[in-house]
Amino acid sequence: MLILGLDIATSTGACWMDTALPPSLWRCLAVGAEGEFAEAKTGDLAIYLNEEFFRTRPDFVAIEMPRRDVAAYPKQVFDPKLGRMKTIYTVNADQLLLPALAASASAACDLAGIPWGMVHQKTWRAAYYGKGFKPSGDDWKAPAVERAELQGIRLPREKKAQRDAAEAVGIASAWMKCSQIPERHHEAFKQLRLGSGRVAA
Repeated sequence: MLILGLDIATSTGACWMDTALPPSLWRCLAVGAEGEFAEAKTGDLAIYLNEEFFRTRPDFVAIEMPRRDVAAYPKQVFDPKLGRMKTIYTVNADQLLLPALAASASAACDLAGIPWGMVHQKTWRAAYYGKGFKPSGDDWKAPAVERAELQGIRLPREKKAQRDAAEAVGIASAWMKCSQIPERHHEAFKQLRLGSGRVAA
């Protein structure tokens, strides 16, 4: 069975997990979404996935679920009228981009006839690392790289790409934990969980 795990971001980690092969033969990489504005970046990711699916069709794609809200973070700025620093709240623009990138990935899957599902960050981490696991310093990517290296998985050479690809391994490994699956893919997901083999059209 071939599972594609996607850690969606401006640099999307991807793990092609073939359950018939040892982890050392899984394909792991990071894909940069390029473009001068959000829609260009989402289109770039969709085009990449479309080309990949033409060459290699996964049985299922597990996508890390983007946040469903937008958080504001405090930031200190100098206010010339007050003559002192003040706190304002700002939004990280990537929070708005990630759901769009996830949507482009899921649309690429649908157009290729490949079933997909979303898995929450906390869910795949608990399934991959074990419940209660907490990394030091709240850096979740470092243990992902360590776990991949222990499994003999070949990661990209560049550090950032390594970290994104390594998290995609965890997402792929936890594909059965996907909790948001479109109704049109329920039967395929059920059959894959039962070990019925390839179901993608």
